Amino acid sequence: MGPSDKSDGAAKAEALLKALEPWLNKHRRTAWLPQVKNGPGPAHGSRFGGLPWLASGESHPACGNCKQPLRLLLQLNLLSLPEEVRQRLGAGLLQAFYCEREDCEQECEGWSPFSEAHRIRIIEVTRGNMAAPAGKPFPPKEITGWKQAEDLPSPAEHEELGLDFDYDFEANTVRIRCPEIGLDAPPIGMDELQAETVANASMGDKLLGWPHWIQGVEYPECPQCKTRMEYVFQIDSEHNLPLMWGDMGTAHITRCPTHPDVLALGWACG
Repeated sequence: MGPSDKSDGAAKAEALLKALEPWLNKHRRTAWLPQVKNGPGPAHGSRFGGLPWLASGESHPACGNCKQPLRLLLQLNLLSLPEEVRQRLGAGLLQAFYCEREDCEQECEGWSPFSEAHRIRIIEVTRGNMAAPAGKPFPPKEITGWKQAEDLPSPAEHEELGLDFDYDFEANTVRIRCPEIGLDAPPIGMDELQAETVANASMGDKLLGWPHWIQGVEYPECPQCKTRMEYVFQIDSEHNLPLMWGDMGTAHITRCPTHPDVLALGWACG
């Protein structure tokens, strides 16, 4: 392939991306990236790791399998979140706990959204304080603020959202179709354009936006109404917590839009 072929391919890719702007604009979402500093912060504040806020007289949440104290992954004071997030999530403290014991991960399928090896909840802030030390908590990182970022859906969700990539690996080309905007483009070299370069969800810890899927779309269903649960928060491997989800995996906290007290945490690895 000569220089003119490369420039022609780049021009075709640029034209395709421009043609896809209506689809991209439709599916852009705001993600909020946590800004952190070392230390726990206020007892009922937002943080990764450390100790949870507990109501007066409440015992530290325990693993349903080994009965040992669960480690706090995340605590979010929902009233301290950006305004548009507060409107969606309401008030209270969202807390996510997890048991890292290998036996529990295997016996309780710790990666599954409703495993006994973890506990996700939203509680009211009434009388209480930061829990007494239990088990071995993760080093605390206070969430001091949020940085707004643009996010787009992962390739695993493109087809469901009306964007199709038909790959011809022998010819090293891909054909892109998007019926809702009347796009049926001729094949273009895979070196010039692929699904990941058109739109992809960001990695790392984040609030809202789009989930970065590892093995395909894995929104759980609410056990009460069978409705697809909505993504709320992404916890990535070794980002703000010294925790690896399998082999460089990612965990997602989801919530039922109909039953807001139903939350889940599921993770997948590469």
